[in-house]
Amino acid sequence: MLRETLARIAGFFGRRRSLEENLEAELRAHLALAAEDKVRGGMSPEEARRAAWREFGGVEQTKENYREQRGLPFAETLLNDLRYGLRMLGKARGFTVVAILTLAIGIGANTAIFSVVHAVLLAPFPYPNPERLAIVWSVYGLEGRAPAAGPELVYLRDRSRLFEEFGGVWAQSGALTGEREPEQVKVGQVTSNFLSMLSVKPQLGRFFRPEEQGFGAARSMILSDGLWRRRFGGDTQTIGKSVWMNGNSFTIVGVMPANFRIIFPEGSSVPPEMDVYIPFPSDLAKQPADQGYIRVIGRLKQGVTFEQAQSEADEMAAQLRAQFPAFSEEGLKLRVVPLHGDVVRNLRTALLALFSGVGFVLLIACANVANLLLSRASQRQREVTLRIAMGATRGRVIRQLLTESVLLSCIGGAAAVLVGAWALKLLLVLRPQEMERLGTIDLDLTAFGFTLAISVIAGILCGVAPALRATRVNLVESLKEGGRNVPGAKHDSRSALIVCEVALGFVLLIGAGLMMQTFAELMRVNPGFAPDGVLTFHVSAASGKYETPEAATEFFRKLQKNVAGVPGVDSVSVVSHLPFDESLPNWYSYYWAEEASKQEQNTVMADHRSVFPGYFKSIGASFVAGRDFDDFDIKEGRAVVIVDEVVAERAWPDGVAVGRKLNIEHKISTFESGRGGVEVVGVVKHVQSHSLTNRVRGQVYLPYTQAVRPHMSLTVRSNTPPETLVPLLQAEVAKLDKDLPIYNVQPMNAYVEKARRETRFTTALSGALALIALLLACTGIYGVTSYSVQRRTNELGTRMALGAQRSDIFAMVLREGMLPVVVGLTLGLALSFVLTPLMAGLLFGVRASDPVTLAGSGAFLGGVALLACYLPARRAVRVDPLVALRYE
Repeated sequence: MLRETLARIAGFFGRRRSLEENLEAELRAHLALAAEDKVRGGMSPEEARRAAWREFGGVEQTKENYREQRGLPFAETLLNDLRYGLRMLGKARGFTVVAILTLAIGIGANTAIFSVVHAVLLAPFPYPNPERLAIVWSVYGLEGRAPAAGPELVYLRDRSRLFEEFGGVWAQSGALTGEREPEQVKVGQVTSNFLSMLSVKPQLGRFFRPEEQGFGAARSMILSDGLWRRRFGGDTQTIGKSVWMNGNSFTIVGVMPANFRIIFPEGSSVPPEMDVYIPFPSDLAKQPADQGYIRVIGRLKQGVTFEQAQSEADEMAAQLRAQFPAFSEEGLKLRVVPLHGDVVRNLRTALLALFSGVGFVLLIACANVANLLLSRASQRQREVTLRIAMGATRGRVIRQLLTESVLLSCIGGAAAVLVGAWALKLLLVLRPQEMERLGTIDLDLTAFGFTLAISVIAGILCGVAPALRATRVNLVESLKEGGRNVPGAKHDSRSALIVCEVALGFVLLIGAGLMMQTFAELMRVNPGFAPDGVLTFHVSAASGKYETPEAATEFFRKLQKNVAGVPGVDSVSVVSHLPFDESLPNWYSYYWAEEASKQEQNTVMADHRSVFPGYFKSIGASFVAGRDFDDFDIKEGRAVVIVDEVVAERAWPDGVAVGRKLNIEHKISTFESGRGGVEVVGVVKHVQSHSLTNRVRGQVYLPYTQAVRPHMSLTVRSNTPPETLVPLLQAEVAKLDKDLPIYNVQPMNAYVEKARRETRFTTALSGALALIALLLACTGIYGVTSYSVQRRTNELGTRMALGAQRSDIFAMVLREGMLPVVVGLTLGLALSFVLTPLMAGLLFGVRASDPVTLAGSGAFLGGVALLACYLPARRAVRVDPLVALRYE
């Protein structure tokens, strides 16, 4: 076997011309000897030669059998088929260009979307053993994604048997000061093991040590690669140096790798890129049990399933409720979910819908190319007939034709890489914030392998029907002189492909119409405030100068007053959390009317916001009842609160909230809190803070003196252009404290637009896919109808010569062209009733079976298809009967 294999390889790569010459000489010698024997037997030389040939059989077949024994026949015939296919494609340049462009669009769109799907849904996170990472959510009543308290994290870490370790993170903000200009940075307070759970080793230095976490420990810091290069110039001697942040000195012990990102779910208030990391400075076990703020992840032990981990979490939640009264009152539960699955949960539906859409586009492109190949097969009918007549088997001819179609598709796939790269750039411009958390998305080897695979599959899909149709011939009829009239590809095959194109295109058009209506509804949503003309920026008074509530209150009070005096400023205020801003952890807690029964307490949560007077005026929110806070409320520290209409209706269904008492949590500083009754002085319209499409929670607003926060935002309403206003605002902050930079400067409209990005992303892509499908489908309809008219020119001329009216011919062509369109629309409508309900999670303000969208999409597609049939029908009635009869 080895000798035969080596001989075949040598034969394949050997001197083929010499081998062919030797084979030819050997065959001639054999036939000559056979003829001499017959001459000696009494035949004439001519008769002897014919008899020798007749007895020997097919010479070419013998050569083929010999070649199969000599080399690698499959590779040789494949190379021959490829060379022949290239020559045939080169001869039909118009057909080749159209087919390649059609396939490039279909395959390129699939390549781009696959790159996103692979990076988001399929590729593992760049962490050690990412499949074993879990995120642990605390569950309180209807709040299923709450952070953990310090004692909760310590309890999990010390008692779990199925987890290797737990880590926690809390995102904050800090001001770096010192020799350079003050810089506001994103700070990740972490457990000492958190970074080592997500990275193999730092770029420089080391990770935190256990003794560096907790009260009284030495202050250490690890830098991100970006901050290290930006502020320290990438100096390798940075390790061991001290840096000042928020008035405290920290020793730099490490620098994280350049590609390190924290990939946490949306809504976790953990940005993917932190500037610095510091260990938790306090003892987590001694913190209040009702102060949840830590995002917890854990790594399962080898072989442990998430179901087993959830069962253990249920046991530990029961133990926590028994040990801590706060957990018992609030009904703590724990939920363990895979980190990867939780991160992509909101993107999965949209991406799979888009991936299905580009799959439809590819099928439509394949149907179009198949129609082109069917038409071309008809033109090559005599070639195929002659090949079969000369001894080629049907299977051999089919293989040749399939090789041509796969070759054509692979060339289209090569062009599709360029189309996919361009489309991917467009996708990244439109991608929602959730996708930005996952880092870079590009065309990699996996995407190239996918492109090659679908190119081959598309080539087979395009070529199999034309190849089978072309080789189904009647040799006697086809070899007659009039064989040109024997159709190589019947009209019914092309009509069936048109039905498929129209059906798939109709489904895509319906999906795009539903998404456009969704986006239109989203644009009409009132967020509860007027974002136009409002500029926002953040200021963090987190240094030691503002440790007392009085100092922090005085700073922000003066800042509000000074900014209000800037020319062009109409109103200004201060708030702890801007709508749609997740740069800082959210703050929410239980609330209930003071007269509520025990069963009604600890059941519903509301977002808490710390504000200064004038906040609602500055953002354009309106009051339903009552009043805003005033300077007297701030100065005297009065126990008052403003609630939104959601909280008011829930707490007091009778509709009277102003003057009533609401039991809420009102913080004095980060880890000191009080709960008690506060008087409602006003009710405002609900402000959409997390999503434009649903009310996540109601809101309560507290005067700043009741809820002192170091990190605050200013809302400035002004008609002055931002580029003119920003330097003036920076100057006002510097007058009060030169070490406090302003950051996250952006108009309020930017936050609203960010909330629309996911819907805009899906709408834009579904619309683009529907447009491509529409163009391809109409091109196919036009091509089939036009080809039919061309093939039936003599028939149409004969009909008119025999008295048929031009209007009858026009109606007949239109009717035949529109029949597969009507069938396709019917099939597409039935298909849409199955597929569009899968989009329900993406829709807002419109039903998946919206009759207006269905009717409008059908009418639009039908109208465009009618236009595609109209042009060939118009050409048909211009046929000159005399010319047609002369041709016949």
